[in-house]
Amino acid sequence: MVQGRLKMFKDFPRDEWFEAADGCDTCGARYRVKVNHVEEEGDYGEVLVRDAHKPECPLRSEAAPWGPDSYGVDERLEFAGWEYEDRKVSLGGIEWTPINARGDVTICLNCGRLIIDVPLILFIDEGKKGELDFCSGCALELGLIPIARGG
Repeated sequence: MVQGRLKMFKDFPRDEWFEAADGCDTCGARYRVKVNHVEEEGDYGEVLVRDAHKPECPLRSEAAPWGPDSYGVDERLEFAGWEYEDRKVSLGGIEWTPINARGDVTICLNCGRLIIDVPLILFIDEGKKGELDFCSGCALELGLIPIARGG
């Protein structure tokens, strides 16, 4: 099996909010992302990230600056983007194209959504030959993270 089409940073919609791969670990609300700027080459740029929380979330801020439905939204700018290696690596029966370099916000190689927080990073040859980045949901789905079970 081969990884799907390689998605570049410039492929994401501009000036339009969309859901990220990750979000609040406490309430499960996903970050919202909007591409703010794309550099000329299309590999890197800036994204505006909206932290949103559900009404019952203890991390929700008291002030809701975007209206009563925003549930305490905070926004910030982040450096985003990535470059791919020119080769493939096999993992779990799938041929993946490693990431050579990346910004603070990267892509999940499995689902193709942006990862705002920390991705699961599998370094190849201690990072000298790139890395495979996955969101936590895909890492669980692919069996890269064992599921902890209470005894």
